[in-house]
Amino acid sequence: MKLLIVDDHGLVREGLKAIVGQSDLQAQCLEAWDEASIWQQLTQHADIDLVLLDIQLPGLSGMELLKRMVKERAQLPIIMLSADHDSDTVSQALQLGASGFMPKSSLNQVLISAIRLVVAGGVYIPPEALLKSAAKPQAVLKPAVSLDSLGLTNRQVDVLRLLLKGMSNKLISRQIDLAEATVKIHIRGILRALNVTTRTEALVKLTEMGVRFSDNDDAATSPH
Repeated sequence: MKLLIVDDHGLVREGLKAIVGQSDLQAQCLEAWDEASIWQQLTQHADIDLVLLDIQLPGLSGMELLKRMVKERAQLPIIMLSADHDSDTVSQALQLGASGFMPKSSLNQVLISAIRLVVAGGVYIPPEALLKSAAKPQAVLKPAVSLDSLGLTNRQVDVLRLLLKGMSNKLISRQIDLAEATVKIHIRGILRALNVTTRTEALVKLTEMGVRFSDNDDAATSPH
């Protein structure tokens, strides 16, 4: 796997390289810090699998750069990096073509899980953004929806909580001590309940619905 890390702060780039290097991704990390170096890397390395793109770069908005990169490299997945994970910012990035949005406050393992998810064709939406979305005034946001109204079981809610954190089926099975085949069955049930066909569609739909989340564990709340 080959990753391009785009940030104008050298310490941030080195930190992200260290996180990736300590994981089992076996990824080669390239670096860029402005628009010129980005296009240079993309030209020299046509086999880049994913870009980690800072939302604030000197002389150019990360969002504007995202639009250009999506236009020029439509098949290249991009995860936006930002200290701000307001739901409006996350939504704008996804609408412009980003495949994920990663708050810089995220844990190392969450970043690695998000990279895996996005490279596999999924979309990563941070639970923090869903939490902030649900907390907005109802005049601006659709009424919050509780997961129990969707007919999910307690175990399906457990699976969904981890799915929202970008975990793979294998990681979810380890986290809640279930067979991976059982996790897949629960995910199929979740998709049916949401009337969607993919994990990506499920994450986007939950964002639009304003699903309620718990501040204590970033989990979707559902009365037991």
